[in-house]
Amino acid sequence: MSAVPREPASEGVDSFSNSTVQDGRGRRKVGTTRIETPPMPLPPATFAPARRQRGRFVNPSGRGAQGLPSVLRWLATRRRGAWPSSVADVHVAPPLPRLDDGSIRATIVGHATVLVQVGGLNFLTDPVLSKRIGPASWLGPKRVRPPAVPFEEIPKIDVVLLSHDHYDHLDRPTLARLARRDDPLVIAGLEVGAKVPSRRVLELDWWQTHQLSARTRVTFVPSEHFSGRGPFDRDRRLWGGFVVETAAGTFYFAGDTAEGAHFAAIRERFGPMTLSLLPIGAYLPRWFMAPVHIDPAGALQASLALESQVSLAIHYATFDLADEGYDAPPRELARALEQLQGEPPGSDFRVVPFGEATVVARPGPAPAPDSTPAVAVLEAR
Repeated sequence: MSAVPREPASEGVDSFSNSTVQDGRGRRKVGTTRIETPPMPLPPATFAPARRQRGRFVNPSGRGAQGLPSVLRWLATRRRGAWPSSVADVHVAPPLPRLDDGSIRATIVGHATVLVQVGGLNFLTDPVLSKRIGPASWLGPKRVRPPAVPFEEIPKIDVVLLSHDHYDHLDRPTLARLARRDDPLVIAGLEVGAKVPSRRVLELDWWQTHQLSARTRVTFVPSEHFSGRGPFDRDRRLWGGFVVETAAGTFYFAGDTAEGAHFAAIRERFGPMTLSLLPIGAYLPRWFMAPVHIDPAGALQASLALESQVSLAIHYATFDLADEGYDAPPRELARALEQLQGEPPGSDFRVVPFGEATVVARPGPAPAPDSTPAVAVLEAR
């Protein structure tokens, strides 16, 4: 299996339903007014592989996550919003076994776990089905809502997209269950494979691409975040997001990320996204979370920069990880959407009930089904 660099392109049940900001394509918004300005040039090393300094990976911007003094300050001054002890989702029909009708079908299982079905392939992003996230089954934040799609109803998974190694994204028990049942190909960043209980792991650098089939390829793309599962491995493993190009359109899974020029870079290389999965939770207090997590307004700006046909909110209302309340992220996203003038590309940003499928079809005639082999076999790391 090959991973090659990409060349730049030319161009509870929940019904959740002003400052100056700038998106990556040079559009400034002040209140409800859009001011067109020339696009901002991307940094010179935008499409370069990930950098390491003294054995640790570095964000594209060079910014790092907060250190121990800031962590202690946050813990000592927390003003936590209200969270329920448990939330029940209405059980809906199980997902389809497969889909190859020229559309992209996305079903949010919970947090950053999303089933994406396209071109006859089943993708699962950051699979986390455990009751707690942490180094032991009894330690760590407890989920307040069960997975909207139980493990037994998740169809056979072909590919797992693993954004980084944090416990709320890399859940070894869930990955082990998937490996035993489906043996999917797991695609992750550099050095992450050692933490994955599977023999089929492909590690990619930023902007590296893996061809899944004749018409489906996956590229690992940068994000602004960090990594680590203990006190001594900070930034030893690479983090990022994924762009998946298919005959039915292109979808983007952001994983965890702060704001940055990478959204504009992704749009520049791949064109507008057909579907984007963007995080909106774990963002308060901003002085502490801003270097690693976008807030809902920032997620909307990312969607605008990506010119996403449809964006779905993820990474909220499952684990209590920060100081905002349980229902704050959707409300803040709705407030940000209300500030938009008109309906610019990227403004179709949805908060959908967990477990219900969202189907996105790219404008134009539906492509013919992909009859090529779906996933090559990877026998070793």
